[in-house]
Amino acid sequence: MTIIVRPAVREDIPAMHRVRKAVRENKLSLNTKIHEETYAPYLETTGRGWVLEEDGVIVAFAIGEHTTGNIWALFVHEDHEGKGYGSKVQEPMIQWLFAQGLDRIHLTTGANTRAQGFYHATGWTFTGIDTHGDAAFERRRPES
Repeated sequence: MTIIVRPAVREDIPAMHRVRKAVRENKLSLNTKIHEETYAPYLETTGRGWVLEEDGVIVAFAIGEHTTGNIWALFVHEDHEGKGYGSKVQEPMIQWLFAQGLDRIHLTTGANTRAQGFYHATGWTFTGIDTHGDAAFERRRPES
């Protein structure tokens, strides 16, 4: 099995969206405003993304916004959970965001989900429940 983490490009968007729709938790509703065309600005203007390929197939991705420090997306296809792919794909994104000069990055996820446990286990600090009822997390730039 070959695992590759690489920067995401526009041509990856359909595969990324398939991963986004194939998760056990934080599922997109039918009325969601997130469609394939939603991804491009986050990849090319306000942020960057990374994909993880297993044997040439994208099974995880992460996108961070350098303009706000927000993690816009971090998803692993449900058939590939538990392999450490979330950690592998988030690491270059986190490093890149801090390299852009950010002192703090942040995200939200569904409260009481497995994702909440993942973020806690991978170094994120829980900061509370936001006004939408989601769990909020942050990471601070490591001291040099």
